[in-house]
Amino acid sequence: MCTSSSSTLFRLLLFVSILLTTITHAAPPPPPSSSWSSGDERMKRQLLGSTKERNPPWILEFYGHDTYLNKEDQTAFTKILDLNTQDIGDRINGDRGDYSESVVKLKKDYGGHKKDEVVMKILKELKGGRDIGEVKALKAVGLYVDSGLAPVRPDGEEAPVIIMKKLDGVPIQETMQYKNAKPRRRKKIFDAAKPIIRKQVVNWAVTKGILHADFHRNNLLFGGTQTATHVSLNFPISEVKVLDFGYPGILKVDKDVTEQQVENWFNLQWEACIVSGYDEIRRNE
Repeated sequence: MCTSSSSTLFRLLLFVSILLTTITHAAPPPPPSSSWSSGDERMKRQLLGSTKERNPPWILEFYGHDTYLNKEDQTAFTKILDLNTQDIGDRINGDRGDYSESVVKLKKDYGGHKKDEVVMKILKELKGGRDIGEVKALKAVGLYVDSGLAPVRPDGEEAPVIIMKKLDGVPIQETMQYKNAKPRRRKKIFDAAKPIIRKQVVNWAVTKGILHADFHRNNLLFGGTQTATHVSLNFPISEVKVLDFGYPGILKVDKDVTEQQVENWFNLQWEACIVSGYDEIRRNE
């Protein structure tokens, strides 16, 4: 009787052990959910800091996050464009970033636009939602023309490209008035530009759900004139355009965000983008 009971107990324990092992291997606990990868989280903190004033809850994920992409968005780089190396014009100075090879002019008209009305951004490689997010943002603000793959590299290799409308203006750092200006004079120039830039950023956030958080001076074009030998700034300052809708500077915002909330945030972000710089602001937060 003792032997029978021991055998029964042994079989029962063996069954429970097998059952627990099966459950453990068949349904492992899911990893902690996060709408941002660790790299994106880090990039967001670099851009917005760690305080709730500059990084408030109404600022959501990067604009190219899967949450905001539909099937049409996913096709942004699936077609081959009718372009080749012979269609590539001059490179636009200064327009090369961590995620792009260059921004260039075209030598031919494209998509119903004159060649001097568009520019083409050549990407280093596709980064999924990061690049798709830029296409989606450009569409939202009315600057998108086309995107896809094109054999535009010197060796004829295909590269992902985005064709967009060209914004008129001059980079302020290339103008003689800015180069020769003392710090106090430079501050006055940006003080005059601030409400113009703020109006664009607030409008996009409230009407399009897009927050441009990286409006540093290299992402601005001022009203002015440019020749082969001279770049000049128009006074008084009445026209400034914000450019670059690529990762990581474009984020999604809550649909109920108000103009006042965005304006308050803008004034703080202005210090990081224009006045002190990101590194200095982070040290003081």
